[in-house]
Amino acid sequence: MRLLSAFLIALAIASVPFAWHYAQRELAPVPPAAPVADTKALEVEVAALKEQVTQLQERVDGLDIRTSLGLSRGGAEEEPAPESPSASDSLKESFAQVVLIADRRAANEGLTVASPSFLQDLLGLPREGLTDDCQSATNPALKDLLKTENVGPIDARMLEPALVSLRQVFANVQVFEPELYARIKSAGSLCVRRIRGSITSASSHAYGLAVDINIDGVLDTLADGRTQLGLILLADFFKKEGWIWGAGFGREDSMHFEVSREKLLQWRRLGEI
Repeated sequence: MRLLSAFLIALAIASVPFAWHYAQRELAPVPPAAPVADTKALEVEVAALKEQVTQLQERVDGLDIRTSLGLSRGGAEEEPAPESPSASDSLKESFAQVVLIADRRAANEGLTVASPSFLQDLLGLPREGLTDDCQSATNPALKDLLKTENVGPIDARMLEPALVSLRQVFANVQVFEPELYARIKSAGSLCVRRIRGSITSASSHAYGLAVDINIDGVLDTLADGRTQLGLILLADFFKKEGWIWGAGFGREDSMHFEVSREKLLQWRRLGEI
């Protein structure tokens, strides 16, 4: 708008001599016929004024173009204005933020935890003489099913069908939450030991059916009812694949994900275990 106003003012100023000559000719008493030389001089002056107006217009147009291209009056490129963080950027920075888990006891609705007795009947004990420390599996049938593989963002040692399922979980995460996928870390998978506080019952980790996950390598605090926001998002992907989330346990363990009873029975029907 200011450029247009400047142009109009300049045009008005440039037109004054021509207007003055026109007024003199039209309003003054009719003089004797002007010499041909005076008429030609007036035409030359008008042509010069038109040229000045044209040059001014070109300068204004050039300034408009430079402004639209983000260039300064001197022709140098200006620094672009900083962009405001988008909602997705803000979410990305919040993946490791610790928050309360809403309605955590309903987190595994529709799925059933595979109890230690169920796992023992299905697969047998991983080994005799379980302790609270991680040991090697000695059950031959179980040992044959245990593999160590990369499943996307992490490496894991688990039961073979569990690795296949886990790889699918992470493939879905990579498609729908790629920023979250890039920040997934593991805190362990296979660990042949007892359930904490138990004397004889084997943990789901002992069968290669559980994995502990965190964001950016930050371990979750056990049993505080809180977890990283990224784990809440991951829980939906695990649940769709038939995995139990430890946030729903009586003693909250939100880093923990394990295969559900329903998924194990499906594998048994398919002859995978």
